[in-house]
Amino acid sequence: MGIFDDGYRGFWYQKIGKTAMKILNTILQSILFGIFLSLLFIAIRLAFILYVGIGLGAIGGGANLQDIFQTLIDGAKYDNRAVAIALGLFFLLAFAVISSRFQKRILLVYAGMIFFICIFLGIANMGFYNIYGDTFDGNLLGIVFDDQKAIFQTGLRGDYHIITKVIFWLMASVLAVYLYAKSATLIERCAKNLSQKSSKAFIFGSLVVFAGIMLVFINSHLGFKALSLDQHIHPSKNPFLRQITPGAFRDLYLVYRDYKKITNAKFSDFSDQSPASVAKDFFNLPIDAKPPFDLPALLTRTSENTSSVKIKHIFYIVSESLSEWQFDPEFDTIGLTAGLKSLLDGKHGFKVKHFLENAPSTIKSLDVQITGLFQTEIPINTMVGNLPLFPTAIGGIMKKLGYETRFYYGGSGTWQKLDRYTLAEGFDKNFYNADMLEYAKNKDYPPPLENLWGVYDDILFDYMVQNTTNAERPTFNMVMTTSNHPPYDVDLKSFGVPLEAIKKFLETHFGDKKRFQESNENVLGHIWWYDKQITRFIQEASKRFPESLFVITGDHFDRMYPLAKRDNRIIKSIPLILYSPVLSPKQLSDIGSHIDIASTIIELVAPKGFTYASFGEPLFSNNPNLKYQSDRYALGYYAVATHRFIYTPERGVEYFDNASKTPTDEAKAQALYQKLQEAKALSWWLFIQGNTIK
Repeated sequence: MGIFDDGYRGFWYQKIGKTAMKILNTILQSILFGIFLSLLFIAIRLAFILYVGIGLGAIGGGANLQDIFQTLIDGAKYDNRAVAIALGLFFLLAFAVISSRFQKRILLVYAGMIFFICIFLGIANMGFYNIYGDTFDGNLLGIVFDDQKAIFQTGLRGDYHIITKVIFWLMASVLAVYLYAKSATLIERCAKNLSQKSSKAFIFGSLVVFAGIMLVFINSHLGFKALSLDQHIHPSKNPFLRQITPGAFRDLYLVYRDYKKITNAKFSDFSDQSPASVAKDFFNLPIDAKPPFDLPALLTRTSENTSSVKIKHIFYIVSESLSEWQFDPEFDTIGLTAGLKSLLDGKHGFKVKHFLENAPSTIKSLDVQITGLFQTEIPINTMVGNLPLFPTAIGGIMKKLGYETRFYYGGSGTWQKLDRYTLAEGFDKNFYNADMLEYAKNKDYPPPLENLWGVYDDILFDYMVQNTTNAERPTFNMVMTTSNHPPYDVDLKSFGVPLEAIKKFLETHFGDKKRFQESNENVLGHIWWYDKQITRFIQEASKRFPESLFVITGDHFDRMYPLAKRDNRIIKSIPLILYSPVLSPKQLSDIGSHIDIASTIIELVAPKGFTYASFGEPLFSNNPNLKYQSDRYALGYYAVATHRFIYTPERGVEYFDNASKTPTDEAKAQALYQKLQEAKALSWWLFIQGNTIK
């Protein structure tokens, strides 16, 4: 009996010892996973700094090792909240399979999946920064709503080294899994040795350590109350380091939050006031004015045109990535935009000095320019089935003036539902790549005729000339170009683009900058090429159709700007150029935005007394009695400006042309920004609720 008792106790002691070892090993493996993942995030951010910040020059000047070290610490606080979630799941999974002989494999597979995801997002965020000059933001939604196939192929054929990044991602992930597996084996040995000693003490101690790690990761300090990192952290003054501090997971959360906010948007998202109060404030109505308010009536403007010249053809050209920085004097030595500049004689050709974008991407910009509404972040084009003809839509207004309204796009008409979208907003006809390719195949254009995004712009312009020649009525032609866009594959040499001169220019001016990656001269070469193509088109069309008006703008800021230092003028400005062989209009203002283009065109071509609805104001007129308006302002995309300064909430007030600061500038900027928010709120109302505020 005694022998049986001793054997029985020995069996259970051995059983308990194995259980204690498993429990201790599970807790220690959880601690290892949390620490390893936290260190992996630090390594990813450090790689971001070394590759994009230092290697590609995005960090610019003014940053030192202390700034970088602090960014790694602050960034870890953001990342560790994601680590805490992954660690909590690891801990639960580990205990769920604690009795399984496959526990080690299961946990390794889980850890490997997490490492693969984290490294992928880190590298993707670097690539996103290379393209957009910022970490994950609303532009990421373009992957959901845009042409995914074209985006993917652009990445493969462009200058973003996607294949190299994928290879690096796989190699880094495999290395991380290998190092983690080796570490996990060591921890398992330690757990076995420790459990043979004082197992209860070590289990309790490891639990305390695990709990402490979870508290620090979740709350960003050893305490039970979480810190608000957005308030607690004082990020670096260096723009690049500040942008990368929150990390990919935080950035993705903000994109998702904003997307949900967009899809569930309410009037209160734009203004704390009631719709009636916003209308009264925006339109300067009497305090005692009572709704209902008819928004189209309140937006009504009247043409002051006194010219007897009848404009037969209007060409409203939205140029892919045409930006104000491309007209800066430092690029004159290579004649980057010499063609368009040659039109600016101050009599028939003009360029507005300060002109803001109303959107950061092509389709969002077209939303504003097609509908005449401010950008509310709601993808209008995807809601074609329920889309009304807005009273501010330029296509509908030009149709009332007797023009045949046409929309040209070098790509597919199905992109962003552009075919149905433009027809819904007052355009009579659409012309897309199929029409232009059929035209080009009967000509002597050298192949290829198109790239991933559409027919090359020279073919588009030639097709438009022929199409206008055959027109039986006056035409209003809105055009969206495509060629100045990755993958930048126009055969520049065949067009005589001075690539060697551009390369020497870059070496002289930007030799120590790597923002453009490898194909700097190719990017500038495409800008140079487009400038000459659009100028050639304007010159030819002017001869064939002298009674014409040409309006040229960009869809958004060109992110390929070569310098790391980017002020508000650079990142918010696109050009507006106006040219007509038969008009000598008077310029009314040197400040505007996309929203002002429609009213500018209408003022120049509509008969005196014609009424229309518009949020914008004309920048030119044929009426010599109208006065230049020095007090005008521009409402852009999260930006406002006057003749003296530009303001954004992130960067504050920045001054044009070294203008002197005045005590009222900040207050005026805030008031204008409120005006912008009101304009967006009223645009939202027109889109969602209709024309009347009750």
